[in-house]
Amino acid sequence: MMRTPTTGEVRILQKLFERAVMPFDAESLLVDSMDDGGMGSLKIGKAHSERSFGSVCAELELNDDDGKPVLFSLYLDTAGNPYEMDAFKSDYSEATMLKNNSKQDASRATCGCLDAKR
Repeated sequence: MMRTPTTGEVRILQKLFERAVMPFDAESLLVDSMDDGGMGSLKIGKAHSERSFGSVCAELELNDDDGKPVLFSLYLDTAGNPYEMDAFKSDYSEATMLKNNSKQDASRATCGCLDAKR
């Protein structure tokens, strides 16, 4: 079910959109959680099933609250619109940093940005 992102998700999405040099408005953005074992991946925007993956436009890596790294990637669809935020934790455990009370700060990202091919 589509919803606005949580405070924890907004912290990550805002940094990804900033790195991709794309406008970000958390209040109008709609997301839907993906079945990824709690790592935090999100479908972005309406009609997700009618669109398809186009490219990766930004990435960042943060250490989760348990010290394990989580790689976040912002994917665009074939029209260049935000499509998904992929979250990958190497041990496949839940990414607790997406919870609103996380002590992690997205401004401390350790991984650079890919060139956006839009």
